[in-house]
Amino acid sequence: MHPFIQKVKKFAKKQWIRFSNYNNSKKRFVLYLIILCLVLLFPPIVKISGMRAPDSSYSLLFSGAYIRSLIVILVSIIFLLGWNISISFKSFMIRLFSLREDEPLVDFAFLWVITSVFMGIADTVGVAQVISERISLTSRAFFSQILLFCGLVWSFVMLWMSAKKKSKATKILNIVEEQTSSSEPKQKKHLQHLFDDLEE
Repeated sequence: MHPFIQKVKKFAKKQWIRFSNYNNSKKRFVLYLIILCLVLLFPPIVKISGMRAPDSSYSLLFSGAYIRSLIVILVSIIFLLGWNISISFKSFMIRLFSLREDEPLVDFAFLWVITSVFMGIADTVGVAQVISERISLTSRAFFSQILLFCGLVWSFVMLWMSAKKKSKATKILNIVEEQTSSSEPKQKKHLQHLFDDLEE
């Protein structure tokens, strides 16, 4: 077997083992990111109709017209994939930017960026469609918007649930601290009595 194929198989096996160790929520989100990447980057998003039906052309996100938006979307997707898949990448980003290991917040923030950029493209095409009916969004672009919106809602729910858990944990810690602080004077008094008895 070719060495390159062996390396690919070894890498795929390693990633599969890592993926199988994720919890169900993490598995679903990683799969969502992979599907989002395929849906956003490769299908055409804009249809330009010609004077005749065969003359219609399509524009991909990779075309030069969207280069700045493409860079933002690509960087955000790569960051999300690295953050959710690679432990070394996550550790590096936490050390570099002093990020807290709060996955729901990071996921929501970068999905918000991707959604904002893609919606900006969709709105621009919508304005162009008002001027010329020959320019319109493709059905796949509409599907991409729905997928982005669902992911945004999903990550917001996960963020809310995470915040709720942390709030409960903080309340428990505060109760423990209050109980500890209230018992300290009693312990001091008890120890003082012991010393008084020894002196007598």
